[in-house]
Amino acid sequence: MTEFEAWRASREQADVSAAAAAAADDVRATVTDLGPGFWMVSVAGATRGFITQIEVKGEVRFEARLRHVNPGQGTRIGEYWEIEKAVLAILAEPSRVVGRDPFRELTNYATRDEMRERTERRRLQRRAGRYFG
Repeated sequence: MTEFEAWRASREQADVSAAAAAAADDVRATVTDLGPGFWMVSVAGATRGFITQIEVKGEVRFEARLRHVNPGQGTRIGEYWEIEKAVLAILAEPSRVVGRDPFRELTNYATRDEMRERTERRRLQRRAGRYFG
């Protein structure tokens, strides 16, 4: 068995066990394999966090992080020996975005009315951005 085949077998086993752990919980979690040692955990279509496989002193561990624009920069929850525990840790964390559109946090989008209000407030400010004596 080559190194790649061993890695693929361990990854498939980890995917199966993570799916089993997610299915056993009452919350429907989906674990998506994004590449070698990198998984995305989502609930009801919304991304909750990411799991990365790291090696520390020859031992494989799984690092769980909450959702962020850059997956490597999310809030670090912790390191776990099993991927199932990492998935459960992400599910146990309360969602940072409650009742809001997650894409609003990812973009600098403003409606036309908000832009009009902003420009009107700036116009009504006394000497706002004007360098007159």
